[in-house]
Amino acid sequence: MPGFVLTTAATVACTHQGQAVLTPGQQQVLAGGAPLVTTSDVNAVAPSCALSGSSPPTPCVKLDFSPAASTRILVHGRPVVLQPAGPGTGTCLSAAQAPQGTPVVSAIQQRVVGT
Repeated sequence: MPGFVLTTAATVACTHQGQAVLTPGQQQVLAGGAPLVTTSDVNAVAPSCALSGSSPPTPCVKLDFSPAASTRILVHGRPVVLQPAGPGTGTCLSAAQAPQGTPVVSAIQQRVVGT
């Protein structure tokens, strides 16, 4: 499915408005001056996720973008993350790896499209 290539300049949050921190594993391949995000990058959710407390539900701590992997564009052998039109693709995960919802992606670059 085609979509815009995700870069570190995008604004990404968990469903509960916790801001994501996109940390690329490379700095060489850029779109709009920002590094591309691959499925193997460490993408954490800042401690601002509104789900808190010691009992479930637990706050989101990371994002899994493997469902949004490009089938054709690789950076250093790793698939880049694509964001199709509409809601974000991927899964917000708790510390116990429990799915917490879909990431909300906004302010994404709209020049580079991949499949």
